[in-house]
Amino acid sequence: MSMDDQQQAVAALSEAQNIIILSHVQPDGDCIGSMLALGLALQSMGKKVIMANNDPVPQYLSFLPSASQVQLAAQITDWPELVICVDCSDLERLGSGLAASVRGLNNIVNIDHHVSNNRYGTINWVEPDAAATGQLVATLIAALNVAWNHDLATLIYTAIATDTGSFQYGNTTGDVHRLAARLVEQGLDVARINQALYETKSLPSIRLLGRALENLQVSENGKVGWVVIPLHYLAELGAKDEHTEGIINYTRAIDSVEVGLLFRELSPGKIKVGFRSKQLVDVNQLAMFFGGGGHTRAAGCNINGDLSKTVERVIKKTCEVIEAAHGRHN
Repeated sequence: MSMDDQQQAVAALSEAQNIIILSHVQPDGDCIGSMLALGLALQSMGKKVIMANNDPVPQYLSFLPSASQVQLAAQITDWPELVICVDCSDLERLGSGLAASVRGLNNIVNIDHHVSNNRYGTINWVEPDAAATGQLVATLIAALNVAWNHDLATLIYTAIATDTGSFQYGNTTGDVHRLAARLVEQGLDVARINQALYETKSLPSIRLLGRALENLQVSENGKVGWVVIPLHYLAELGAKDEHTEGIINYTRAIDSVEVGLLFRELSPGKIKVGFRSKQLVDVNQLAMFFGGGGHTRAAGCNINGDLSKTVERVIKKTCEVIEAAHGRHN
């Protein structure tokens, strides 16, 4: 990343009057927080802004200011002069239909922090060292001379809090804490935000967690922990895909585990795999082996195939990677 990338992004956003902001499927707090904060900031400048996603805003993020402005991408019929993609490492992460519509456009600003980002934009402001895309959006808001208010602070705080695991992950730098402090000084009710994010669960989501933990498994060497969530779990418990959020962290929390995995059956023959690691393994590289990507300690991929065979194949590769990592560190 060079300062030119940031300056080009600021210039493009300053000049455009009709803008659409998009982000990745199965949206999380950084995705929605960044999208809404940037959208509201641009609207305050008098610009016409559409915010859209392939999937609806998850229930646990519905408390966010102006969350109802996020449209379903299927409703988009024409493309304005500027397309902004936030927190999206590649076009396919927008969802296949949206990716097909955007591919080939020459007016895409790509704002992201994933090390696996493939620079698909016309302008690419990608900072892998940033803890969250919300950090970059906060910088944009300041560069655009938009005044901070309670709503913007709530959105950016949510973005950085969720992508740092409530300021617990290794990406939590002094700059992250300083930004959080400035946001809190806008009068945020931090307890209310964190209660909405982490302490407001539906009964089906709690039952799904119980079922998942009951079936959690650990490899013979104790280094890999995993949970498999087949489609029928959700159907039986009345749960949604968004209720799987956070389950993977229990696999990594086991004292002996170096890499935690979550296998979610999205549809018959389509499996989403989440990867989390502690210290030794770069799971971005591991996910890239299966066509995905993300961050050094948190990544994911989608795999087409039989669920049980996919689980077996990914665990085998993960064990190989861990052994190689131990060899390098001994």
